[in-house]
Amino acid sequence: MKHINVESIYREIILLSDAERNKLYNRIRRDFYQNDEIVAYTARGKPMTKNEYIEQINLGLKQIENGEVITDEELQKEIETW
Repeated sequence: MKHINVESIYREIILLSDAERNKLYNRIRRDFYQNDEIVAYTARGKPMTKNEYIEQINLGLKQIENGEVITDEELQKEIETW
């Protein structure tokens, strides 16, 4: 079995093309963070993870499909109460 150490891993990464290196980096990030990285903030400044952000988008789309919408004027009044 081949001995693996930081130096051997580093040498292998250097030999990758830029595209292969970016693909590896993105895969490591995705696997390491597993969607708990902050990717957005609510209008009130609450941080949201990728999963929370996707949930909110899907909730909004479902509300639109169900006709649960408000006018611009109603939205403005709601924002003013914050």
